Amino acid sequence: MMGIVGTGENARDHAAACRALSADLVAICDISAEALERFGNEFDCANRYQSLESLLDAHHLDVLIISTWGPHHAPLALQAMDSGRIRAVLVEKPMAMNAAEAVEMVNRSRETGTLLVEGFKWRYDPQHHAAFELLASGRIGAVRSVHGAFSAPLAGRAGADNWRFDPARGGGSLYDTASYLVHFARAAMNGDPISVMAVTPDATEGGAELSAAMILEFDEGRVALLQSSYTQAYHQSVTVIGTEGYLRYVIPFDSRSSRDAEFVTTPPLAARIDIYGNDFSLETLEFPPCNQFEAQLTAVFDALRTGGQVPASGEFAVGSMATLDALRTSIASGRKVAL
Repeated sequence: MMGIVGTGENARDHAAACRALSADLVAICDISAEALERFGNEFDCANRYQSLESLLDAHHLDVLIISTWGPHHAPLALQAMDSGRIRAVLVEKPMAMNAAEAVEMVNRSRETGTLLVEGFKWRYDPQHHAAFELLASGRIGAVRSVHGAFSAPLAGRAGADNWRFDPARGGGSLYDTASYLVHFARAAMNGDPISVMAVTPDATEGGAELSAAMILEFDEGRVALLQSSYTQAYHQSVTVIGTEGYLRYVIPFDSRSSRDAEFVTTPPLAARIDIYGNDFSLETLEFPPCNQFEAQLTAVFDALRTGGQVPASGEFAVGSMATLDALRTSIASGRKVAL
């Protein structure tokens, strides 16, 4: 049985995944009665609550999905885990606002035996399963660097009141699109950076980063060069360079064919990995469109059934949040920051 807190853009994708997988969406929660009615009618969910406390009092759930603005992620997740009525909490990305919140959430998940998952749905796409298997096998040798970019021209397209432009609601390119890149770089490097440096060439009057350019230094001279933006063209790509070759991804993060909030509708997006060797050989792996929300939810169900873990675990999220904290400090100070 499923529940969803927050009924915005991503919540619709989560609810659609529940429906596609025949998972019972038995309860929804939002502070807006109007939003609850609209969402509940669309997904045929009769149990509607304007507080999480009321929802938890009425239901035991297998999975609670928290799809609200970032500042609410930690308080709601802690409340859900403390209730003892939830088996797994899936929290939209980034899981918290800072590393301290993430640590508290992970500690609570261990104390209560609740599975804690950060909502990076792309981790469950077959493209990424294949790529990380290739990296682990040594296909491109030892990984030395990661290059990544994730941008969308939201500035000027989304309204000025959009949450992405408000740091108080978890906005800013650093905590939004850059969080994908940080997560990927740490996973590809199989470790955490030892220092970071970042700049933002543009920001809103309220202080939300519209763009961020980042350098993450890892041990043994390895480095990740990352860029996120709300002012540049739609683009997402990652390249992992090793000693014997490199991998280049096409469409690594978000393959949704319709993203109404970003004013884009396209045919379903397929994915591809190009694998280059030092001998100039090229192998291309192609993947059909994948509903990453369905793949993510299937993985959570599997973990609950087997007692296993998921790639985007709460534990993994702690390192990403610590990196994002350091990047924000670097932007503010103009200096390199050690972790």
